[in-house]
Amino acid sequence: MRPEPWHEGPTSLDLLRGADWAWIGLRSADGLHRLHSDLLVALDRLFIDLRWSGVRRLVLSGAAWMAGGGGHFSAGADLHEVGALDPGSADPFSRRGQRVMSHLLWPGWRTLTLISGVAMGGGCDLALHGQERWAAGDGLRLAHPAAKHGILTGFGGTVRLPEVLGPEGAARLFRGFETWEAEEALAAGAIHRIVPAAAAREAVLAWLASGAPQR
Repeated sequence: MRPEPWHEGPTSLDLLRGADWAWIGLRSADGLHRLHSDLLVALDRLFIDLRWSGVRRLVLSGAAWMAGGGGHFSAGADLHEVGALDPGSADPFSRRGQRVMSHLLWPGWRTLTLISGVAMGGGCDLALHGQERWAAGDGLRLAHPAAKHGILTGFGGTVRLPEVLGPEGAARLFRGFETWEAEEALAAGAIHRIVPAAAAREAVLAWLASGAPQR
């Protein structure tokens, strides 16, 4: 069982399919998996396709985990693209991100984000929109430093983070600019489980096969 390329771009998508489940992997040359506009459009279309095809369990991670590797989850929106936005282009850009995030919360399926390495800004938003959230391996850096740059991408983090972390936890990320490692993220409720890197692939496949939450 091998993943197949589904979208090619600055950040690409690989897809591993089962009868009623799917595992989506983010892949990029620099390993930071930035959320470019073309990727958001591709993810939106892929999520719709998977929903209509009967997928009921979905995992999103860096593509390397499909082969038992590691790497980063996502460094967030491309700051060069964000810096070029104007009032006319900023709204559709943020709406693309919001559509992607909302798919992960669709109640017709169960979603898991496998978070590792860097998960910052829009990548933090994406990670925390998983209905279940695991940290894989060591070296997690979960943060939302966008306000340091005077920007807010509008992907839904200002709504989702307080839901997951409570007002105090969300303020620690948004206003306190904290960066959380796996144990801190677990204590704050950002993740449900820490999985050793060597066991991550098999744990994900077991979750996909069973359909039952594992915490």
